[in-house]
Amino acid sequence: MRGSRLAILAIVGLVVVGAVLITNVLPIRSLMAEQRRVDLAQEQLAALQEANARLQASADFLSSDAGVEMVARRDFGLVRPGETAYVVVDPNDKGFTPDVPRTAVEPAQPRPWWQRIWDFVTGRDLTG
Repeated sequence: MRGSRLAILAIVGLVVVGAVLITNVLPIRSLMAEQRRVDLAQEQLAALQEANARLQASADFLSSDAGVEMVARRDFGLVRPGETAYVVVDPNDKGFTPDVPRTAVEPAQPRPWWQRIWDFVTGRDLTG
């Protein structure tokens, strides 16, 4: 009798502990997950605000006379009246292509039949 009473009390105790865990741990777990999402969103907001500040500073500089002159000189090669512009080209540079007029047009190599069929299927023959 005493053993069955002890077993019943143990079962009731386990049920109570389980109910407390279910009612308290799961909401706390969800709350912690939401807090982590909020922290991540705040970190992302801080990074975006920092990038926005850098872009604003860049926009402010580019709207000034010095910024406009820098872009005109760097990107467009413009010079002030009376200045002489020089362009230094490295002939060993892989991107260097001298302007040599071509006297003859090289004939296009015929494509294999299977590539022409694939071009037809994909519509590449229409776009060139």
